[in-house]
Amino acid sequence: MIFINFHSWLDACKLVLQRFFNVEEDAIFIKERKRMGQHVQYEKLNKQSQFFEVKENGIKFLINLQDYLDTGLFLDHRNTRNLVKSQSKGKQVLNLFAYTGSFSVYAAMGGAFSTTTVDLSNTYLNWAKENFKLNQLSISKHQFIKADVKEWIAQQPTKLYDLIVLDPPTISKSKMTKSDFDVQLDHVELINNTLNHLKEGGLLYFSNNYRSFQLDADKIKASTIDDISQASVPFDFRNKKIHTCWKLIK
Repeated sequence: MIFINFHSWLDACKLVLQRFFNVEEDAIFIKERKRMGQHVQYEKLNKQSQFFEVKENGIKFLINLQDYLDTGLFLDHRNTRNLVKSQSKGKQVLNLFAYTGSFSVYAAMGGAFSTTTVDLSNTYLNWAKENFKLNQLSISKHQFIKADVKEWIAQQPTKLYDLIVLDPPTISKSKMTKSDFDVQLDHVELINNTLNHLKEGGLLYFSNNYRSFQLDADKIKASTIDDISQASVPFDFRNKKIHTCWKLIK
């Protein structure tokens, strides 16, 4: 049996990629996702602020391959984004924990009457606006809100939406929030508060990436709850536990 050092193996992989794709070494970006301790989050990696334009299903997005562990577009949700696009025509869509707004862009490209994009980070909200502009989408009917989603959804005067995307992080600790967030501990309250903003018969897509997550369905006030993870995780993801996703109807 031959044992090889991990970093030596990684260097060999880079060399293979260079030769196969005929690219220079500086055109290859490798990210290492490590096992983190409880309630520990990844920090910003760099400050290059270099963005690249990519297309997914004909829709344009800006990605950043250097500054963060994540690039600005989560590929495991491309099926879910297409699903939202197909169901958004004429609808009022709410996107919570929106990150760079990819679900909002898909909804707008699908003909949504309006979208509301909520995230705690100004950086990501501005990134989302750039994604809208990149697709020549007017932002006049699209709202971008900087807020702690957990607090905002509980206290916001009830405006009803036709379709809501709720894709929270596994954990969140920020000096800008009144309390920490843990998806396993907090999901029932979060989902029920979100359902208060959904029209009767409206759709809520709830997803998260916590591998050991257990949905407490008996405490959730939806008329139907369907696990659609098998359909939402793309075929080319080796680990089908990359996320779990549910479709809820009020």
